[in-house]
Amino acid sequence: MQQKMKKWNQALNKLITKKNVLIITILITILLLVPVLWVSFYTVPSADDFSYGKETMNVLQTEGIGKVVTGSFKTLNEFYHTWQGTYSAIILFSLNPGILGKNAYFLTTFLVLGIFFLSLAYLLKQLLVKALKLDKKSYWIVLLLFFLLCMETLVDKTQGLYWWNGASYYIIFFSLELLEFALLIKQYWLKEKTKTNTIILLLLIGIIGGGNFIIALQQVIILFFLNIYLLIIKKDKSALPYLAISILGLGISATAPGNKFRQKNVTGMNPVKAIILSFYFCLKFMTEWTNAINIIVILIIGYLLYPTYKKVEKKYSYPLIVVLFMYCILSAEFTPTLYSMSSTGEGRLLNIIYFSYLFFMVISLYYIVGYFRNVLKTNKITTKNAAELGNKYIKDNSFLLLGTVLMVLGLALYYGREDLTSYQTLALLRTNEHKTYQKEWLERYKVLEDDSIKDVTFKPLTYYPYPIYYCDFSEDRDNWLNEPATIIYHKNYIEIEGKEDKNGKHKKKNN
Repeated sequence: MQQKMKKWNQALNKLITKKNVLIITILITILLLVPVLWVSFYTVPSADDFSYGKETMNVLQTEGIGKVVTGSFKTLNEFYHTWQGTYSAIILFSLNPGILGKNAYFLTTFLVLGIFFLSLAYLLKQLLVKALKLDKKSYWIVLLLFFLLCMETLVDKTQGLYWWNGASYYIIFFSLELLEFALLIKQYWLKEKTKTNTIILLLLIGIIGGGNFIIALQQVIILFFLNIYLLIIKKDKSALPYLAISILGLGISATAPGNKFRQKNVTGMNPVKAIILSFYFCLKFMTEWTNAINIIVILIIGYLLYPTYKKVEKKYSYPLIVVLFMYCILSAEFTPTLYSMSSTGEGRLLNIIYFSYLFFMVISLYYIVGYFRNVLKTNKITTKNAAELGNKYIKDNSFLLLGTVLMVLGLALYYGREDLTSYQTLALLRTNEHKTYQKEWLERYKVLEDDSIKDVTFKPLTYYPYPIYYCDFSEDRDNWLNEPATIIYHKNYIEIEGKEDKNGKHKKKNN
């Protein structure tokens, strides 16, 4: 019996190669992406999409690209002086896919996921393949696993994937920061310093400085400590311009006249109290986000990264300092919103903090394992024979180990499936809510685009399908949700029949 099991295991080991695992991972990624992307074809602009798009929406085909560019800068001038100073973000908001036409808004999901994936791929290539010498098959598996983990377990699916204003403000700027980190790794770890690299870095840092305050502040902090390291250890001043641009960008954004007007509508917090509470909320959310799915996927990634310890010998001498430093960086992401609004912010903001948390967990695990590996080697606890025995055990029992991992992961995914993006979007596709929702919006567009109709009263939507629905017009024709669309479509007013809930969104008849 034991001999038969051994033969079965050897045969299965030949089948379960890293190449085949990669192929399966690619197929699973495609399969899970299908419902997530499919429902995007039923999305429509809402809320701030109209506010920031009133100068650019519906003018590309009729008045040309020049009008769009002019409209973007007009939008920037207006909001910089009346609402917020995030100059790069305002330009991005004005260019939402809705300007291409009512049927183009689905590009929101494709762009957000595409930009995030490409940025993540480029960063991990520099870090894992070039710096840590990870083989390319393992790199692709790690990339796809981490991408799927981020996509499937988003804190707020609606604001992260299906609403341009929320998704672009946070996930796209987070993606740009990943590109920045990749270029910094190229320049200071891989020693691939070029003029092109420097110019792109300066532009990226300037753009990120005009994005959301969380990423802009984090950028300043990281570049500050990078400069401290380079100046003290390497006597290198080359990163000082990067720090200067990041501070300048954040300063231009933070001192905008519009911020004063916006601040009148919210209650801020003492900066010292905000910093202290940042550490508390960071720990609170880390506790909430640490679940079976995250732990198992991160452990699998750690297992795939293990061979890099032998290829690139590092000391990993300060695990406690590294973990505490990363915890401080993660905590700092809570500070701007606590300071300005006395809250941790909406789901769209928590999305990128959650992404940072996942990076925090992987890097911490990698560094801690590296530290203990070196301790064992130094104390000669791991002998050559012991290592050979361990390798032989893994090789001889790889099918059993893989089966155990897949079983545990499968159970975690099964019991946590209702929180996964692909499950939620597939559940929506099994209904007709998304089709009814789109049909009713197309009927609304016929009215909006009819110049002979000036007074517009819409009936409430039949469904408010999750996760593609974010917000509707208000029953109050003077509400900020209605006024921009009134301007775009040249109406006297737009209103919705019926009552609203206290949050200004119509109550859902069916979730």
